[in-house]
Amino acid sequence: MVLELLRPAGGVFVEALTGMRFFRRSPAVVEIPPNILSELRAGILVCTSPRSGSNHLAGLMASAGLGHPLEWFGGRRLLELPGYPRDPRAQLLRALTEGRSSTGIYAIKIFASQFTQLAKKVNLPASLPNLSYVRLTRDDLLGQAISWARARQTREFRSTEISHVPPRYNGQAIAESLEKILMENLAWDGWFAKNGLPFLSLTYEEIEHDPAGSLTKVAQLADVEPNWETNPRSGLEIQRDALNEEWRKRFLSEYADPSSFQYRMMK
Repeated sequence: MVLELLRPAGGVFVEALTGMRFFRRSPAVVEIPPNILSELRAGILVCTSPRSGSNHLAGLMASAGLGHPLEWFGGRRLLELPGYPRDPRAQLLRALTEGRSSTGIYAIKIFASQFTQLAKKVNLPASLPNLSYVRLTRDDLLGQAISWARARQTREFRSTEISHVPPRYNGQAIAESLEKILMENLAWDGWFAKNGLPFLSLTYEEIEHDPAGSLTKVAQLADVEPNWETNPRSGLEIQRDALNEEWRKRFLSEYADPSSFQYRMMK
């Protein structure tokens, strides 16, 4: 079996073309009330993909007074909080208030899939004051895909969550997760490149190895003094275990094929 990373005609790119419109309404710039704006010192937008270690980074940042980078635009907020607003403008104001630390730093975590939907209605970069960007990725993409496929099955997205659904290997789910992660990363890379936006690049592996050093970089990005313990903790534990490695070996035995290479030029 061969993992198809680029689909033929009728796939992702065709869907994107058919979804184009010659005329579209410009996304709105959200006006921030003065009482909220006066409390904001700087903002951090964590641009990432599922199972990149973003929950771990969010816990570390919260412990260091660097905001609360949660999925303020849809995602888990809608699932976890009854009555959470669906209007992206209201969600943005929640991010600037509930996502703000006492230091005045606010933070937001967002996936490319969420940003795609949000950008249809709200001009997020223009709406967020004094904004800096963190690009969070994971070196082990297959490990990330395995983690995502497992979490979607068990609903254990954090180590603090308990599931009563036993995980079962599903190679197709891992392949689909890997493809979605690759597309998320491609979308972010393209967006940053075409807009010439500076960003701080962090990897999950780097944060795991040196959490204090990673937080120092984020603090410098927001132009604030580091303020945390020598060994900061996120409150979360590593979820991957021997089962993840077992799934990796099984997946590779089924899908690996170095003789196959696919590349499609866009005309």
